[in-house]
Amino acid sequence: MSSTKMETVMTRVIRSASMLAALSACTGGPVGTGDGIVEMDEVPEIGWEAEFVTRAHDVAGRAVIIDESTIELQDFTYDGGGVNARFFLLIDGEEFHDTYELTDNLVGQAFDEDTLTLDLPEGTSFEDFNLITLWCVPFRADFGSGVFQPPQ
Repeated sequence: MSSTKMETVMTRVIRSASMLAALSACTGGPVGTGDGIVEMDEVPEIGWEAEFVTRAHDVAGRAVIIDESTIELQDFTYDGGGVNARFFLLIDGEEFHDTYELTDNLVGQAFDEDTLTLDLPEGTSFEDFNLITLWCVPFRADFGSGVFQPPQ
């Protein structure tokens, strides 16, 4: 086999492995481990934080509620990979839905312990969610998510 053909075969193998890794990150069910209901003591308030649980693409950091309409991502890391990855707000344990979308597609944008400011969608209040996720839309994959908790 020529070296050109070998390189083509290796490229296909690497792409297949990357696709398999992306598919294995798919959750296929509820996001988080909660019961899908936000009780009064679970409604996020100013100062509450969500530490990201890394699932794919090196997502790490924390989200902090700054004021009535702003979430700040602190020490945020993401390798920029995946397909159509966006931040969404959900209820812990609820099936994914795109009602509370915070960003456009972040694919191709790498972050390394950066700070980002995200505005809540118009008409959204803290009673509407308690979890933040970086979600890969086409593969239905949670790249990283966290439930808002009172500060320690």
